[in-house]
Amino acid sequence: MKQSIYIHIDTTSNIVMTRGLQAADFHTGIIHPPKNLLLLNPASTYGDYESHTGLKIVRGVDAVEQYAQIVTKQRLGEENKWIDFSDLSMLRELSPLEVSELLYFGHMRTHLRSPFFYKLQNNFVYFDLPQRVSRIYYRYLDEFYRVLAGKIKRQTLERVNDKRTFFKRPIPVADVPLEIIKQLHEYTKEGLVLSFDQATTDTHEFHLPLYLADQELVSNKEISLERYAGELIYQLQDRSWTLHLSDAPASFMSFI
Repeated sequence: MKQSIYIHIDTTSNIVMTRGLQAADFHTGIIHPPKNLLLLNPASTYGDYESHTGLKIVRGVDAVEQYAQIVTKQRLGEENKWIDFSDLSMLRELSPLEVSELLYFGHMRTHLRSPFFYKLQNNFVYFDLPQRVSRIYYRYLDEFYRVLAGKIKRQTLERVNDKRTFFKRPIPVADVPLEIIKQLHEYTKEGLVLSFDQATTDTHEFHLPLYLADQELVSNKEISLERYAGELIYQLQDRSWTLHLSDAPASFMSFI
């Protein structure tokens, strides 16, 4: 599963656990980037010290973008975990109990109450884990669908042009419609693998197999591909995406 993508979504708290999606995919995919970050690593050497929480902050859109570039280039040198916040004055209104919840959140990587704090107005809580695993809380799951759609497009673009010579014009790949990505929602509740390792390409189509995984992702274990769920198909000539789900033959949708 070196190139494949595993997704498990807990819709109770909007937790998205993935393997195969990296920080770069997240930062290039979301359309509402954070304004400020509260770094959940108390030992972080990055950012500015904030006395009310005892944690470091990255303040301002430009600073957040710079932080994202450092993380993307894997130059951070420490654990990447943070929660965004909208306003510094409201951050300093956090009660001692709320600050302790944040410290617990950062240490245990799970929330005590809601992962979305009223005073912070956060849209995300982000954790990079070992083995190419990420655990991210999304206030709005549409943001994740955009991240996933962008990753599928980039992976497909690479695969369909893999064996083309320098002198041939590269084959373009259209955006994956969010309507198609949302069709996968029920499958991600159990665990879904987009198996780029088993993807095939001919002169007309790119086929990406989908599998259901019976177990939640554990970072030190491989996910077994036990149940074929269908496939995503990209038609090279029409530049269109089609989703075929094996357990619902009538659910055959095509978008241009």
